[in-house]
Amino acid sequence: MKKIYSNISWLIALAVIITSCDSFLEEKPKTFLNPDSYYQNEKQVLAAVNGIYTFVDDIMDSDIEPGSQSFIFLEFMHGYGERMRGSGTQDLAQANSLLIADNNSYVQRFWETAYRAIENCNSIIEGIEGMAEGTISEAKRNQYLGETYFLRAYFYFNLVRLYGPVPLKLTPTRDVTDTAIELSSVDAIYTQIDADMTRAGELMEDMEWTNTSGRVTKGTVKSIHAKVLLTMAGYPLQKGTEYYTRAYNMAKQVYNSGRFNLFDSYEELRTVENSGEIIWSIQREADNAGNPLHSALLAYPAPVKAVSASAAYGGAITVTQMFFDTYPEGDKRKEEREFYYTQQEALDQSGMVDLGRLYIYKYWDQDAAVTGKSGANFTLLRYADVLLMLAEAKAQADGGTTTDADAIAAYYAVRKRALPEEVKPTSITVDRILQERFWELAFENQTWYDMLRTRRALHAVTGQMVNMIGYQTPTHTAPFTEASLLLPYPIREKRLNPNLKRD
Repeated sequence: MKKIYSNISWLIALAVIITSCDSFLEEKPKTFLNPDSYYQNEKQVLAAVNGIYTFVDDIMDSDIEPGSQSFIFLEFMHGYGERMRGSGTQDLAQANSLLIADNNSYVQRFWETAYRAIENCNSIIEGIEGMAEGTISEAKRNQYLGETYFLRAYFYFNLVRLYGPVPLKLTPTRDVTDTAIELSSVDAIYTQIDADMTRAGELMEDMEWTNTSGRVTKGTVKSIHAKVLLTMAGYPLQKGTEYYTRAYNMAKQVYNSGRFNLFDSYEELRTVENSGEIIWSIQREADNAGNPLHSALLAYPAPVKAVSASAAYGGAITVTQMFFDTYPEGDKRKEEREFYYTQQEALDQSGMVDLGRLYIYKYWDQDAAVTGKSGANFTLLRYADVLLMLAEAKAQADGGTTTDADAIAAYYAVRKRALPEEVKPTSITVDRILQERFWELAFENQTWYDMLRTRRALHAVTGQMVNMIGYQTPTHTAPFTEASLLLPYPIREKRLNPNLKRD
């Protein structure tokens, strides 16, 4: 059964989120209580932990303007997508110019979401760890603590990748006037993320690798931890071989678990939820917490004949022809209605409608096309990503090229699905794997983060990997510089905290 994310209030002082729920993600906000009078039973703990998940889906938040979700902003940062609908604000346009202002609404939104979630995590960790022995079973205590440590790390991971040095806060707020928190170094923040991920892994070691509820699992923790370690090995910390090896070993645990598999067809990425290739996703429900991406990514202007009952919007972002043309000849991902499409059956079933150009098909929801409402989950992490991380980490650890059997098998599994006739290689290079990440994970909110940690870009003419700094992607109006890699600190937060300054 699809569960529902509901909006709930967030805590900033001597309070925790109090909700009443009988199942995951069905919160009914009530009131605020002092933490000392909360955490008296398992139901209260479950409600508090469930509340953190509501911040994960803030990627679906948007301004009044159609097609302005936070998801869309991150896809403009890399420069391989373009907007067909005219933008009524400068906030999205700033991503194309790489001149992002401190009053940009996305800059504030990413920051605020992460710190609200972190504040809740800090209070929940303190609350659970302070519970009297026997109040909750050890298994449930470990599960909820593990989820909370993981989620705190996850939100700090997003913050440090987007902003660089940020305040590192690990205890609940006790004085709302205490806002002048010092910046912590990128190294210190990643060290804490690594520690939180490690702690989450220890707490959840005896739990299931996967489940169909949408909760964080052992598989989620180890997969994202591998991504953290891979990032620490690369830019900006450049910790190198030791961390590439750790990332490889962590990803290999997921690989060896046998609990995940690539789907046989790309269609299953749009129709199967919480199993198989899907490791972690945002849970959506059509009537109460719908997914806006089917509507946002429809053809714009709308074709002569409607192809979806959601056809009022569209045009938020689509693939550039230049990026599409970098896919290898014969790649199934280029085929009609796999990752992209130029035609679609008319809503009245009167025949195929020509859309006039390429659009993104990854988020097509056939139910939404009929009903006008999408309840499709949004995938945050899938197994193909883990396989390519495993391959990349080993190739990096081995000096740029590897003959490791598991690394090659992982890479080839993803590659063979796209190009079934391709012969398995005897060695693979880092650049070859990074190309595959661009093609396989395009428009899944992974590309910008990959570029930040590798400082590499896909050349939109040659299809080869090039240095990111100095390269200009198809829709950007300027090449990348070191200064364009981090978001500015939000103007509102700088007014509250004078320590938010760049060196």
